[in-house]
Amino acid sequence: MADNSFENKMKKLEEIVSKLEKDDIGLDKSISLYEEGLELSKSLKDDLTKFEKKIEEINSNEE
Repeated sequence: MADNSFENKMKKLEEIVSKLEKDDIGLDKSISLYEEGLELSKSLKDDLTKFEKKIEEINSNEE
């Protein structure tokens, strides 16, 4: 993934979900996509945690 932005990771996860919802992919491909989706999900969760900490830091500096 060339651009590791939150938005691009989210878009990729949405594409994976869409592919998994289709019935025309095999089990091996489904498992591979599922695994990739889990990794993206963890990365997105980590990003959100960082963003939340940054916002809390900004807010505490404003007070």
